[in-house]
Amino acid sequence: MPPLFRALTPADLDAMVALEQAAHLAPWSREQLAESLHGRYFSGALWQQEQLLGFFIADAVIDESTLMNICIAPLWQGQGLGRRLLEHWLEECRQRRLAMAWLEVRASNQTALALYRTAGFAKAGRRKDYYRAGEGREDAIVMQKPL
Repeated sequence: MPPLFRALTPADLDAMVALEQAAHLAPWSREQLAESLHGRYFSGALWQQEQLLGFFIADAVIDESTLMNICIAPLWQGQGLGRRLLEHWLEECRQRRLAMAWLEVRASNQTALALYRTAGFAKAGRRKDYYRAGEGREDAIVMQKPL
C-alpha cells in the first residue's frame, strides 16, 4: 500500500517529535512543533498505515510561503519521499494562490540542494553561521522559486 498524504494535527505531535529527533542534527523542540500546527502554518505528512514516514511544515504570509521544516524518517530516506513532500507543499502553495516559495538548506547538504535545484529553486542568498553544526556553525543557502 503506497504512503498517503494528510495534514498534521495535534494528535500527531508524539510521532512528529520522535521522527524529528531521529532525523535531524538539531531537531525542533516539542514546543516548536506544537506551535507549527496552527496559525499561519500549514503542513503535510506521509503515512504508511499508522507510521509517520515524513512531514513538512510551511508558513504562508501575504503571497509567499517558506518551507520551515521537512523531515523524512531515516529508514525511508533516499526513496523519493522528500521529493513527494516538496511537490505536495508546492501544490498547496499554488492552491493558496501564493506567488513565491522560499526555503533554507544547510550548505553541506548536497542531496537536498540537488533536490531543490531539480524542483526549480534558485539560490537567492546565504546566511552565515545560521545552523548549529556539531561544535560550530554552518551557513544556510537561501533558495526561492516563483510559483
